[in-house]
Amino acid sequence: MIALPEEILSEQHALVTTEQLSGVGIDRYRTKRAIGAGRLERVSPRVLRLEGSSRSDAQHVLAAVLDAGPGSALSHTSALAWWRVPGFPLREVHVTHTRDGVHRPRRLADFVHDKVLLPEHHVRVLEGVPVVSPARALFDVAGMRRTRPERVERAVDNAWNLRLVSGRTLHTMLRELARRGRPGITLMRRILEERGPDYVPPASGLEARVQQILAKNGLPALRRQIDSGDDDGWIGRVDFADPVLPFRLEVQSERFHTALLDTRADAARMARLGAAGFVVRTATDVDAWHHPGRVVETVREGRRLAANLPPNVDA
Repeated sequence: MIALPEEILSEQHALVTTEQLSGVGIDRYRTKRAIGAGRLERVSPRVLRLEGSSRSDAQHVLAAVLDAGPGSALSHTSALAWWRVPGFPLREVHVTHTRDGVHRPRRLADFVHDKVLLPEHHVRVLEGVPVVSPARALFDVAGMRRTRPERVERAVDNAWNLRLVSGRTLHTMLRELARRGRPGITLMRRILEERGPDYVPPASGLEARVQQILAKNGLPALRRQIDSGDDDGWIGRVDFADPVLPFRLEVQSERFHTALLDTRADAARMARLGAAGFVVRTATDVDAWHHPGRVVETVREGRRLAANLPPNVDA
């Protein structure tokens, strides 16, 4: 019986390539014997699967990566899906391969991108699958045709919130890729310039929606996720704060802030902020998504009241 490379199969979700089999002394003839004996089955001309192995998303995408040839990695929207960035379901399989002049038929990936630049430090291994880094994936997606800028911006914020990227990693990637004149560089440069060095991404789609409402109505931006306190110490982190006035805005989901304990805790926190000299107002997810005018009026009223307070509280 032919001894199959168990370690490789174990590490690669029960997959092995013809090159790997050849590397352990299993030539084309022995490979055919293993297939005929029902031990291996072909997924593509270069990728084989252990007969009877469990099918999984990991096996599916890794087969596409292996089929594209050595040095390939899951990329673009597929990479963001693999990194679990919200808004990117694993529907299509994108694989990037370093352009080396060798023609290899690829049958498993939906899209294979041949790139001049795919250095090793742009690639990670996640759940046994070679995948481009989150920063590289964001730049790849920004360069895709018909990709809406708002979708890229939200992807940047979501990846930032998940601590998959930071200002430093994104600016480093920008410096590496901008020299190549790649598509999407202009968009990513604008996104990073708008965020600045002290940027804090919105913690939720709800916060992003409020931010959009303020900008659309010409209202000055609010700082997000700001710690507030009084003489007795820390009170809590509020969703939005005016950079000058002692005004705080809380944006609450009615689904998660209607339980009795939640309402009591919120009321106590609001009362303490008020006693500390802050004007505190709240908006709900229903207002944000269906009645944006209410959010605008809430912010205007809060700022108006805060402007009339004695100047004894640090904004």
